[in-house]
Amino acid sequence: MFEDPMYIDTHIHGAFGEDVSDASVSGIVNMARRLPEFGVKAFCPTTMTISEDNIMACFDAVAKASDVLREEGGLYADILGIHLEGPFMSPSKAGVQNRDYCILPSKAGRIVERIEKNYPGLLKIIDVAPELDGGIEFIKEFSNSYVLSLAHTEADYDKACEAFEAGATSVTHLLNAMSPCSKRAPGVLGAAFDNKKIFCEVICDGIHIDPTVLRMLFELIPEDRLIVVSDAMRGAGMPDGVYKLADADVTVRGGRTYYGESGGLAGSVTNMAQEVKNLISYGIDTHKVHLASVENPLLRLNLVLK
Repeated sequence: MFEDPMYIDTHIHGAFGEDVSDASVSGIVNMARRLPEFGVKAFCPTTMTISEDNIMACFDAVAKASDVLREEGGLYADILGIHLEGPFMSPSKAGVQNRDYCILPSKAGRIVERIEKNYPGLLKIIDVAPELDGGIEFIKEFSNSYVLSLAHTEADYDKACEAFEAGATSVTHLLNAMSPCSKRAPGVLGAAFDNKKIFCEVICDGIHIDPTVLRMLFELIPEDRLIVVSDAMRGAGMPDGVYKLADADVTVRGGRTYYGESGGLAGSVTNMAQEVKNLISYGIDTHKVHLASVENPLLRLNLVLK
Protein backbone atom coordinates (compact mmCIF):
# COMPACT_ATOMS: atom_id res chain seq x y z
CA MET A 1 0.00 0.00 0.00
CA PHE A 2 1.31 3.44 -0.90
CA GLU A 3 1.14 5.87 2.03
CA ASP A 4 0.61 8.78 -0.34
CA PRO A 5 -0.99 7.66 -3.62
CA MET A 6 -0.31 10.10 -6.44
CA TYR A 7 -0.92 8.48 -9.84
CA ILE A 8 -3.94 9.28 -12.02
CA ASP A 9 -5.24 6.44 -14.21
CA THR A 10 -7.71 7.75 -16.78
CA HIS A 11 -8.14 4.49 -18.70
CA ILE A 12 -8.81 1.44 -16.54
CA HIS A 13 -11.50 -1.20 -17.05
CA GLY A 14 -10.90 -3.25 -13.96
CA ALA A 15 -8.62 -4.81 -11.37
CA PHE A 16 -8.74 -7.17 -8.38
CA GLY A 17 -11.35 -9.35 -10.09
CA GLU A 18 -13.72 -6.43 -10.72
CA ASP A 19 -14.77 -4.82 -14.01
CA VAL A 20 -16.56 -1.53 -14.60
CA SER A 21 -18.73 -3.15 -17.27
CA ASP A 22 -20.18 -5.51 -14.66
CA ALA A 23 -22.14 -2.44 -13.49
CA SER A 24 -21.64 -3.58 -9.90
CA VAL A 25 -21.70 -0.87 -7.23
CA SER A 26 -19.80 -3.05 -4.76
CA GLY A 27 -17.28 -3.99 -7.44
CA ILE A 28 -16.50 -0.39 -8.29
CA VAL A 29 -16.27 0.50 -4.61
CA ASN A 30 -13.82 -2.38 -4.13
CA MET A 31 -11.72 -1.15 -7.07
CA ALA A 32 -11.63 2.37 -5.70
CA ARG A 33 -10.63 1.18 -2.23
CA ARG A 34 -7.86 -1.09 -3.52
CA LEU A 35 -6.34 1.05 -6.28
CA PRO A 36 -4.24 2.99 -3.73
CA GLU A 37 -2.31 -0.30 -3.41
CA PHE A 38 -1.03 0.57 -6.90
CA GLY A 39 -0.32 4.16 -5.90
CA VAL A 40 -3.45 5.43 -7.68
CA LYS A 41 -4.98 8.61 -6.27
CA ALA A 42 -7.80 8.97 -8.79
CA PHE A 43 -9.15 7.18 -11.85
CA CYS A 44 -11.67 7.16 -14.69
CA PRO A 45 -13.71 3.95 -14.68
CA THR A 46 -13.68 2.85 -18.32
CA THR A 47 -16.44 1.01 -20.16
CA MET A 48 -16.22 -1.48 -23.01
CA THR A 49 -18.25 -1.72 -26.22
CA ILE A 50 -21.46 -3.03 -24.70
CA SER A 51 -25.17 -2.44 -25.25
CA GLU A 52 -26.70 0.98 -24.64
CA ASP A 53 -28.68 -0.35 -21.68
CA ASN A 54 -25.53 -1.84 -20.17
CA ILE A 55 -23.71 1.47 -20.67
CA MET A 56 -26.46 3.22 -18.73
CA ALA A 57 -26.23 0.56 -16.01
CA CYS A 58 -22.50 1.25 -15.71
CA PHE A 59 -23.13 4.98 -15.30
CA ASP A 60 -25.71 4.24 -12.63
CA ALA A 61 -23.32 1.94 -10.76
CA VAL A 62 -20.44 4.43 -10.90
CA ALA A 63 -22.68 7.25 -9.68
CA LYS A 64 -23.91 5.13 -6.76
CA ALA A 65 -20.40 3.89 -5.97
CA SER A 66 -19.21 7.51 -5.79
CA ASP A 67 -21.96 8.25 -3.27
CA VAL A 68 -21.04 5.20 -1.18
CA LEU A 69 -17.37 6.17 -1.08
CA ARG A 70 -18.12 9.74 -0.03
CA GLU A 71 -20.52 8.59 2.67
CA GLU A 72 -18.24 5.90 4.08
CA GLY A 73 -15.01 7.87 3.82
CA GLY A 74 -11.61 6.31 4.45
CA LEU A 75 -8.88 5.76 1.87
CA TYR A 76 -9.94 5.29 -1.73
CA ALA A 77 -9.05 6.47 -5.22
CA ASP A 78 -11.29 9.33 -6.31
CA ILE A 79 -13.61 8.72 -9.25
CA LEU A 80 -13.00 11.52 -11.76
CA GLY A 81 -15.67 10.51 -14.26
CA ILE A 82 -16.24 7.84 -16.89
CA HIS A 83 -14.10 7.12 -19.94
CA LEU A 84 -16.44 5.77 -22.64
CA GLU A 85 -14.13 3.63 -24.77
CA GLY A 86 -16.90 2.18 -26.92
CA PRO A 87 -19.11 1.89 -28.86
CA PHE A 88 -18.17 4.52 -31.48
CA MET A 89 -15.29 2.53 -32.93
CA SER A 90 -14.38 0.81 -36.18
CA PRO A 91 -15.39 -2.86 -36.09
CA SER A 92 -12.20 -3.73 -38.00
CA LYS A 93 -10.16 -2.33 -35.09
CA ALA A 94 -12.40 -3.53 -32.26
CA GLY A 95 -10.00 -6.22 -31.05
CA VAL A 96 -11.47 -7.97 -28.03
CA GLN A 97 -14.45 -5.59 -27.97
CA ASN A 98 -17.81 -6.84 -29.22
CA ARG A 99 -18.33 -5.70 -32.83
CA ASP A 100 -22.06 -6.36 -32.55
CA TYR A 101 -22.39 -3.31 -30.30
CA CYS A 102 -20.36 -0.89 -32.41
CA ILE A 103 -22.40 2.21 -33.31
CA LEU A 104 -21.73 4.79 -35.99
CA PRO A 105 -21.01 8.27 -34.61
CA SER A 106 -23.86 9.54 -36.82
CA LYS A 107 -26.22 7.67 -34.48
CA ALA A 108 -24.40 8.45 -31.24
CA GLY A 109 -25.94 11.73 -30.21
CA ARG A 110 -28.98 10.16 -28.58
CA ILE A 111 -26.79 8.01 -26.32
CA VAL A 112 -24.64 10.92 -25.20
CA GLU A 113 -27.69 13.09 -24.56
CA ARG A 114 -29.33 10.27 -22.58
CA ILE A 115 -26.19 9.93 -20.45
CA GLU A 116 -25.95 13.65 -19.80
CA LYS A 117 -29.64 13.93 -18.92
CA ASN A 118 -29.47 11.13 -16.36
CA TYR A 119 -25.89 11.54 -15.07
CA PRO A 120 -24.86 15.15 -15.69
CA GLY A 121 -21.12 15.74 -15.50
CA LEU A 122 -20.18 12.09 -15.06
CA LEU A 123 -19.02 11.49 -18.64
CA LYS A 124 -15.52 12.87 -19.23
CA ILE A 125 -13.84 11.11 -22.19
CA ILE A 126 -15.45 9.75 -25.36
CA ASP A 127 -13.47 7.59 -27.78
CA VAL A 128 -14.33 7.78 -31.47
CA ALA A 129 -13.13 6.54 -34.84
CA PRO A 130 -13.32 9.74 -36.91
CA GLU A 131 -13.40 8.01 -40.31
CA LEU A 132 -16.80 6.46 -39.59
CA ASP A 133 -20.03 8.01 -40.84
CA GLY A 134 -20.68 11.14 -38.80
CA GLY A 135 -17.34 10.97 -37.00
CA ILE A 136 -16.13 14.50 -37.74
CA GLU A 137 -19.60 15.97 -37.12
CA PHE A 138 -19.78 14.10 -33.79
CA ILE A 139 -16.44 15.59 -32.73
CA LYS A 140 -17.56 19.09 -33.68
CA GLU A 141 -20.82 18.69 -31.75
CA PHE A 142 -19.42 17.34 -28.48
CA SER A 143 -15.77 18.46 -28.22
CA ASN A 144 -16.69 21.54 -26.18
CA SER A 145 -18.33 19.35 -23.54
CA TYR A 146 -16.06 16.29 -23.38
CA VAL A 147 -12.58 15.08 -24.22
CA LEU A 148 -12.89 13.52 -27.69
CA SER A 149 -10.18 10.91 -28.21
CA LEU A 150 -9.26 9.00 -31.38
CA ALA A 151 -9.39 5.25 -30.79
CA HIS A 152 -9.90 1.86 -32.45
CA THR A 153 -9.63 3.57 -35.79
CA GLU A 154 -8.56 3.09 -39.40
CA ALA A 155 -7.97 6.84 -39.73
CA ASP A 156 -4.96 7.84 -41.78
CA TYR A 157 -2.83 10.94 -41.22
CA ASP A 158 -5.17 13.29 -43.08
CA LYS A 159 -8.34 12.06 -41.36
CA ALA A 160 -6.67 12.27 -37.94
CA CYS A 161 -5.58 15.85 -38.65
CA GLU A 162 -9.14 16.65 -39.73
CA ALA A 163 -10.41 15.21 -36.44
CA PHE A 164 -7.98 17.35 -34.45
CA GLU A 165 -9.05 20.43 -36.42
CA ALA A 166 -12.67 19.55 -35.60
CA GLY A 167 -11.94 19.53 -31.87
CA ALA A 168 -10.54 16.12 -30.85
CA THR A 169 -7.76 16.67 -28.31
CA SER A 170 -6.57 13.17 -27.50
CA VAL A 171 -5.46 9.76 -28.77
CA THR A 172 -6.38 6.63 -26.83
CA HIS A 173 -3.63 4.03 -26.23
CA LEU A 174 -1.37 5.38 -28.97
CA LEU A 175 -0.15 2.85 -31.56
CA ASN A 176 -2.62 0.20 -30.37
CA ALA A 177 -5.81 -0.55 -32.35
CA MET A 178 -5.03 2.06 -35.00
CA SER A 179 -3.16 2.59 -38.24
CA PRO A 180 0.62 2.17 -37.88
CA CYS A 181 3.21 4.84 -38.53
CA SER A 182 5.38 4.06 -41.56
CA LYS A 183 7.75 6.01 -43.76
CA ARG A 184 5.10 7.08 -46.28
CA ALA A 185 1.99 6.77 -44.13
CA PRO A 186 2.55 8.53 -40.77
CA GLY A 187 -0.91 7.61 -39.49
CA VAL A 188 -2.43 8.81 -36.23
CA LEU A 189 0.99 9.01 -34.55
CA GLY A 190 2.27 11.33 -37.27
CA ALA A 191 -0.82 13.49 -36.97
CA ALA A 192 -0.38 13.72 -33.19
CA PHE A 193 3.28 14.63 -33.68
CA ASP A 194 2.36 17.45 -36.07
CA ASN A 195 -0.45 18.71 -33.81
CA LYS A 196 1.49 19.59 -30.67
CA LYS A 197 -1.53 20.20 -28.44
CA ILE A 198 -2.86 16.63 -28.64
CA PHE A 199 -2.72 14.40 -25.55
CA CYS A 200 -1.45 10.86 -26.17
CA GLU A 201 -2.18 7.90 -23.91
CA VAL A 202 0.52 5.25 -23.71
CA ILE A 203 0.34 1.80 -22.11
CA CYS A 204 3.74 1.28 -20.54
CA ASP A 205 3.80 -2.40 -19.61
CA GLY A 206 6.58 -3.02 -22.14
CA ILE A 207 4.23 -5.36 -24.04
CA HIS A 208 1.77 -3.07 -25.80
CA ILE A 209 4.65 -0.81 -26.87
CA ASP A 210 8.28 -1.89 -27.04
CA PRO A 211 10.58 -0.07 -24.58
CA THR A 212 12.62 1.41 -27.43
CA VAL A 213 9.47 2.86 -29.00
CA LEU A 214 8.45 4.24 -25.60
CA ARG A 215 11.81 6.01 -25.40
CA MET A 216 11.16 7.44 -28.86
CA LEU A 217 7.68 8.63 -27.90
CA PHE A 218 8.95 10.37 -24.79
CA GLU A 219 11.33 12.29 -27.03
CA LEU A 220 8.91 12.95 -29.92
CA ILE A 221 5.77 14.01 -28.05
CA PRO A 222 5.83 17.21 -25.93
CA GLU A 223 6.38 16.36 -22.27
CA ASP A 224 3.10 17.95 -21.20
CA ARG A 225 1.09 15.80 -23.65
CA LEU A 226 1.96 12.19 -22.80
CA ILE A 227 -0.34 10.30 -20.41
CA VAL A 228 0.45 6.93 -18.84
CA VAL A 229 -2.60 4.66 -18.60
CA SER A 230 -2.92 1.06 -17.47
CA ASP A 231 -5.84 -0.06 -19.68
CA ALA A 232 -6.05 -2.78 -17.04
CA MET A 233 -8.74 -5.46 -16.95
CA ARG A 234 -10.03 -7.47 -14.00
CA GLY A 235 -6.99 -9.76 -13.98
CA ALA A 236 -4.76 -6.95 -12.69
CA GLY A 237 -3.68 -7.73 -9.14
CA MET A 238 -4.91 -11.30 -9.54
CA PRO A 239 -3.20 -14.68 -10.13
CA ASP A 240 -2.82 -16.16 -13.60
CA GLY A 241 -6.03 -17.65 -14.95
CA VAL A 242 -8.99 -17.02 -17.26
CA TYR A 243 -11.01 -13.85 -16.73
CA LYS A 244 -14.00 -12.28 -18.43
CA LEU A 245 -13.55 -9.00 -20.30
CA ALA A 246 -17.09 -8.07 -21.26
CA ASP A 247 -18.16 -11.14 -23.32
CA ALA A 248 -14.66 -12.48 -24.01
CA ASP A 249 -12.63 -15.07 -22.13
CA VAL A 250 -9.14 -13.67 -21.59
CA THR A 251 -6.20 -15.72 -20.35
CA VAL A 252 -3.78 -13.98 -18.02
CA ARG A 253 -0.35 -15.57 -17.97
CA GLY A 254 3.00 -14.17 -16.96
CA GLY A 255 1.86 -10.55 -16.84
CA ARG A 256 0.23 -10.63 -20.30
CA THR A 257 -3.31 -11.04 -21.62
CA TYR A 258 -4.26 -13.45 -24.43
CA TYR A 259 -7.55 -13.95 -26.25
CA GLY A 260 -8.72 -15.80 -29.34
CA GLU A 261 -6.86 -18.26 -31.51
CA SER A 262 -4.17 -15.72 -32.34
CA GLY A 263 -3.51 -14.89 -28.70
CA GLY A 264 -4.08 -11.18 -29.23
CA LEU A 265 -3.77 -8.63 -26.45
CA ALA A 266 -6.92 -7.82 -24.49
CA GLY A 267 -6.07 -4.93 -22.25
CA SER A 268 -3.33 -5.27 -19.66
CA VAL A 269 -2.75 -6.52 -16.16
CA THR A 270 -0.26 -3.82 -15.32
CA ASN A 271 -0.73 -0.88 -12.97
CA MET A 272 0.45 2.70 -12.75
CA ALA A 273 3.16 2.06 -10.16
CA GLN A 274 4.66 -0.76 -12.23
CA GLU A 275 4.53 1.35 -15.39
CA VAL A 276 6.39 4.18 -13.68
CA LYS A 277 9.06 1.72 -12.59
CA ASN A 278 9.23 0.37 -16.13
CA LEU A 279 9.70 3.78 -17.70
CA ILE A 280 12.46 4.76 -15.30
CA SER A 281 14.20 1.43 -15.91
CA TYR A 282 14.00 2.15 -19.66
CA GLY A 283 16.06 5.29 -19.07
CA ILE A 284 13.25 7.83 -19.48
CA ASP A 285 13.64 11.11 -17.60
CA THR A 286 11.94 10.97 -14.20
CA HIS A 287 10.44 14.43 -14.59
CA LYS A 288 8.73 13.39 -17.83
CA VAL A 289 7.48 10.22 -16.15
CA HIS A 290 6.05 12.25 -13.28
CA LEU A 291 4.24 14.60 -15.64
CA ALA A 292 2.81 11.68 -17.65
CA SER A 293 1.53 9.76 -14.63
CA VAL A 294 0.47 12.54 -12.25
CA GLU A 295 -0.08 15.93 -13.87
CA ASN A 296 -0.93 15.42 -17.54
CA PRO A 297 -3.93 13.13 -16.93
CA LEU A 298 -5.56 15.92 -14.92
CA LEU A 299 -4.50 18.53 -17.47
CA ARG A 300 -6.34 16.61 -20.19
CA LEU A 301 -9.51 16.69 -18.08
CA ASN A 302 -8.94 20.32 -17.02
CA LEU A 303 -9.10 19.20 -13.39
CA VAL A 304 -7.11 20.02 -10.26
CA LEU A 305 -7.08 17.69 -7.25
CA LYS A 306 -6.22 18.71 -3.72
